[in-house]
Amino acid sequence: MTQRRPSHAGARPARATRRALLALAGTAAGACIAYVLLDGRLVPRPQVGGSFELTAHDGRRVRDAEFRGRAMLVFFGFTHCPDICPTALARVAEVLDALGPDADSVRALFVSVDPRRDTPDLLAGYVAHFSPRILGLTGSETEIAAVARAYRVYYKAHADAATNPNYLVDHSGFVYVMDRAGRFVGTFDPQSPVETGTRLVRRAL
Repeated sequence: MTQRRPSHAGARPARATRRALLALAGTAAGACIAYVLLDGRLVPRPQVGGSFELTAHDGRRVRDAEFRGRAMLVFFGFTHCPDICPTALARVAEVLDALGPDADSVRALFVSVDPRRDTPDLLAGYVAHFSPRILGLTGSETEIAAVARAYRVYYKAHADAATNPNYLVDHSGFVYVMDRAGRFVGTFDPQSPVETGTRLVRRAL
């Protein structure tokens, strides 16, 4: 499975520097950069995230609005993922533990990009391996495509389930941090230190 990374370009002084920084803030192959530099200030990108309605691993339908008042940790992946998804969910669980009592003000979401295989029951067993605070979400292919677009997430299945039941899915590999109002704060790499994710989440609270 391929994890998409931001690409970095060189910069020249003055206008060229600003153009390069703004370019770095754009979305490339599904990976997003957390901030842009405008007038000397680091400003969170506002174009990441949005409304959704999906099916939770307990079978109920949930909307993004029900998480307002809490920060959100959002990761997109799939239960058959061999590497980055287990790493990411383990790191999310560690971040939640490191937050202590503040974790009660955070909702962690694992959104499946493989809705053909990831049923609510399968998600329930999967997220339980990492933390009871992680909510698995799935939906129709149309619903998953819509929420992936809203979060600027790249994903692509390698084969059809009818011909290869063990197919893999390429997808972006960042954890998205949203504030209590559902606004984008930034991302962290699942392989980065726990302190990195914890600092970002505290900024969202």
